[in-house]
Amino acid sequence: MDVQQSDIDNLEERVKKLSYQTYLPVLRMSNVRSFNRQTINFDFPVTAIIGTNGGGKSTVLGAAALAYKSIKPGDFFPKSNIGDNSMANWRIDYEIIDRSVNKAAPFTRNARFVSAKWRRDNIPDREVIFIPIQRTVPANEQAKFKHFIGLVQKNKDDIVIESIEQDILANVGRILGKDASGYQRISLKTDPSKSILVGLKKNNDYSQFHFGAGEASIIDMVIKLEAASDNALILIEEIENGLHPLATRKMVEYLFDVTKRKKCQIIFTTHSEYALDVLPPKAIWGCIDGVAYQGKLTIESLRALTGAVAKDRAIFVEDEFAADLCNEVVRQYAPELLSQTEIHKAGGFPYVVEVLKHHNSNPTIKNKAVAVIDGDNPSLSEPNDYVLELPDGAPEAVVFGYILNNAEKVAALVQQRCQCPSISQDNIVKAIKKVSVDTTDHHLYFVKLGDELGYISEIIVRRGLCSIYVQNSSAELKPLVEGLREKLGS
Repeated sequence: MDVQQSDIDNLEERVKKLSYQTYLPVLRMSNVRSFNRQTINFDFPVTAIIGTNGGGKSTVLGAAALAYKSIKPGDFFPKSNIGDNSMANWRIDYEIIDRSVNKAAPFTRNARFVSAKWRRDNIPDREVIFIPIQRTVPANEQAKFKHFIGLVQKNKDDIVIESIEQDILANVGRILGKDASGYQRISLKTDPSKSILVGLKKNNDYSQFHFGAGEASIIDMVIKLEAASDNALILIEEIENGLHPLATRKMVEYLFDVTKRKKCQIIFTTHSEYALDVLPPKAIWGCIDGVAYQGKLTIESLRALTGAVAKDRAIFVEDEFAADLCNEVVRQYAPELLSQTEIHKAGGFPYVVEVLKHHNSNPTIKNKAVAVIDGDNPSLSEPNDYVLELPDGAPEAVVFGYILNNAEKVAALVQQRCQCPSISQDNIVKAIKKVSVDTTDHHLYFVKLGDELGYISEIIVRRGLCSIYVQNSSAELKPLVEGLREKLGS
């Protein structure tokens, strides 16, 4: 289920061309909980909603659900007789694709709370599958499993043992990273809707009462997703709940596979950055304090947008590599900024610029931030003095290019900073040249060089080479350093 760049490109193109029978491209929230005039564009069929607790993740999920007839508004937005008077002003507007309603183009609908009840006129129908966080509640605490507690021998004639389809078990096994062939489902003859999972491990069978929370959750989710109809809308709360970080990533990879096969649209909430690893920036929305930002943000970068960070100055960059490079620039050439400045990943261009604009327009934040963008981006659509730029070219290619062009001169430094003293400098030079010939994707330079140097961590190699490049490139980096000092200095 590994996700290739071609998979991302194909799915982006499918949304761009609106090649769907049903799809929700846009929703706009007005006075919905903490959101006011907020637009969310679903530019990718798998969308992650991240954010702090109370930031608005579940609100976005519920707003998307209300676009369709099969969902009851009260399931997501119940109204209390005390403290919910502000709901009278709630309104959600949608742009919707449904070829059975309009073959040619998207059309608009809305959901609004009027006279103490929801109004949704002429909204279309679509299968909506909601997978709530309650899926990870232990089985012995769920009422639906009480019929299987203490099931005595004389009542066992009332059970039916069902095999789980092999394709479901194969997907579960890939996500969990283990053989899943031993899982079965047991249901009651008198009421087939009541069922429980059982597993087999080293010749010992065990019921769902003894499953790990993540184990049962994955099986339940995969069963529901495989049963979903084509073009369904699937909503998942806190996808990482109960899962190991690697299983979280594998689960998101599986969602890619579902969208490819079934043309489904999937929206999930998460607190986990592991869930974001394979997603492009346009597939991620970060929510904090009633504002949503599109791009590959982290929880810490979201907090920085409101000034809720330990340090009072911020540098927004595009990705992990740019963060390491900028950190090295500040450390070597502007160390006085280290104690008061945090560097945050904010997604690729142009999202990082938009995040900067939101931050600097916040009147409660005393010190303005800067964005440092990669040197291979197009010109800004409008001037911004707080946007600085790395040297011309893709940063990974610039750094590795310097190392390659000066391999003999810097081999001793590579040996030291990449922590490979047992490898001779001659062999280090050979490894650098080999990687330059064998690698066509500049993002892979550092992991491949790490492999050539004895399977050294990509992080160690990346940071080691960045420090060497920065140390020897003061002239090229001077405009960036001067910009950082001017904008962030006291």
